[in-house]
Amino acid sequence: MYQTIGIICAMEKEFALIRESLAGGHPEPMGRFTAYVGQSGDKTIIAAVSGIGKVNAAVCAQMMIWQYHAQAIINSGVCGALDAGLHRMDIVLADELLYHDLEESHIRDDFPHCSRFHADPQFNGLADSICREEGVPCVHGRIVTGDAFILDAQIKSAIAARTGGIALEMEGAAVGHSCFLADIPFVVLRCVSDGIADSELDYNAFAAQAARRCAHLALRLAAQM
Repeated sequence: MYQTIGIICAMEKEFALIRESLAGGHPEPMGRFTAYVGQSGDKTIIAAVSGIGKVNAAVCAQMMIWQYHAQAIINSGVCGALDAGLHRMDIVLADELLYHDLEESHIRDDFPHCSRFHADPQFNGLADSICREEGVPCVHGRIVTGDAFILDAQIKSAIAARTGGIALEMEGAAVGHSCFLADIPFVVLRCVSDGIADSELDYNAFAAQAARRCAHLALRLAAQM
């Protein structure tokens, strides 16, 4: 059992439900981030909006580990589908994560000698069980991360072919990378906001709804970890 759990979301729309659920908590400065500290049963939850992108996410995770001694971290948010079998509002649990905009050899052959970051299988199993209880479609697979917001179907197809990823986003591998370096477990829980050929209009229509679904599941997961 873990007593101090970090939850990281990239955007305010991904974080809104989490902050509402931590209404008994309080904000605290965490460098230039704001951490919301609350209780869920006997657990302390440290939650924050990291901002978009790999550096923001990695630094936010590390600040949670340094300042609050987070024992495990959940990254919650939305993702884009790379696999035709994924549909909007499906949940994707990352078995492993890698960067789609960084040559793997740069961090595989040199420090930290790891280019693929593996989520905790026990946490993934628990998250999967929660999804089944709630009747939410849930898929496990490889999520890929990069510093670009991508909706173009041809670019998505090229990334999928090169990486074998089933979904893409902009923070997960960076959170996993930080947790790997700190030797703590993590889980990346994402809800599909846009399919392979969806437009920005489609993304805007579904992103907030997808984010709230993911945040609800993240809160349930944190309470049981």
